[in-house]
Amino acid sequence: MGTSQSHPGPGGKSSLVPPWADDQPQQPLPTPQSLRFKPFRQAFGNFVSTGNPSALKSALGHYARKSTGGRTTAARRLGNTVKAGAALYHTLTGGGSIADGDVAIDVGSLAGMPSEAAINSITQALTPSGGDSDKIRSAMNCALAEALDGVAIFDPNAITDDMIINTMIVYVSESIFLQVVQDAGQAWIKADTPSQAIAAENSLRELIKVEVDIHMAPMFSGNARSLTKSQIARIQRDVINAVWSEWEKYQ
Repeated sequence: MGTSQSHPGPGGKSSLVPPWADDQPQQPLPTPQSLRFKPFRQAFGNFVSTGNPSALKSALGHYARKSTGGRTTAARRLGNTVKAGAALYHTLTGGGSIADGDVAIDVGSLAGMPSEAAINSITQALTPSGGDSDKIRSAMNCALAEALDGVAIFDPNAITDDMIINTMIVYVSESIFLQVVQDAGQAWIKADTPSQAIAAENSLRELIKVEVDIHMAPMFSGNARSLTKSQIARIQRDVINAVWSEWEKYQ
């Protein structure tokens, strides 16, 4: 069934932000609401079984307001994703190491490799160990594969500004998508057939990508290559906040 799963997902008593994911641990967290995933999963199961866009929006409204504790908390839950995204950006722009012990890879050393092998080398180097590593690796692979679609041999000198921006849009979109998929848990079993589940995944992925694109593309405003670590991290957080702000309006 594509990316969907039968794992129950996190429980209602779990922390809104696991300590290993939080990139702003000095800030207090709100107390999770009781049964915070129930309305989200019920509405999401309805969406999976019917394909109704209204059910999807209702699910995401519950998810943003209650399940994840709101926009600011959501950005912190994706703290590891944001950090890895900064490393990906600086790798593509030739920024090299971005300090604080972060791993970087010289894309120049990958010149002449098959693009698939170059993508694997980049994701292997930049994916952190521990929590969220599988989601980060998957999101990076998806973003780089889309950016290099149709390119047989990797050439770092052929990486354009548009490719960098699109890579970051797809990376953040896919990271949000994978987090929603994980948190939906067994709501996916409402699909009667594998094709029904895949159709639901595609609808969710497209909705997220459109919203991320709307908010993220203008943030580069002609400055696709010279952003600092803190600037590209801030852009990612601001985009996550903006997406959650939109979802919080859904009823």
